[in-house]
Amino acid sequence: MRDFLIIGGGVAGAAAGYFLAGSGRVTLLEREQAPGLHSTGRSAALFSEYFGNRAVRALTAASRSFLAVPPPGFADVPLLGPRGVLAVCPAGGEKAFEEALNEGRRAPSPAVEIDAAEALRHCPVLRPGRWTRAMLKPGAMDIDVDALHQGFLRGIKA
Repeated sequence: MRDFLIIGGGVAGAAAGYFLAGSGRVTLLEREQAPGLHSTGRSAALFSEYFGNRAVRALTAASRSFLAVPPPGFADVPLLGPRGVLAVCPAGGEKAFEEALNEGRRAPSPAVEIDAAEALRHCPVLRPGRWTRAMLKPGAMDIDVDALHQGFLRGIKA
């Protein structure tokens, strides 16, 4: 049996403690009054297999099954909820947009290029003439960061 000391009670520290708890005793040290007070509370909470470089996308994809179907008793609410993301291409950004679109088409919920009318239906405040193309990333989801964090913390205590 091993003992583990984790410094920092944000999502990363809590997750590390959760997954180490089956291998030994875990002590989680947190400077603040409550774990997750800072970075966890300000998280954008976006699950997106379209974001980041290839390594980040692979790590995101690998976490999907845990977030979609967490272990029994981990959370009382779903950890993922529907969101979707609309991305637009500013003038001069066509090459980067095309690369992102091609990568997004390989995601489990493929990104799709949409026309200007559909983009404006999704986001009426877009200013025509300020962008040239648009894509919808339907597989992007909200993460319930608090439920995820609390599930990790409960797992450390169990």
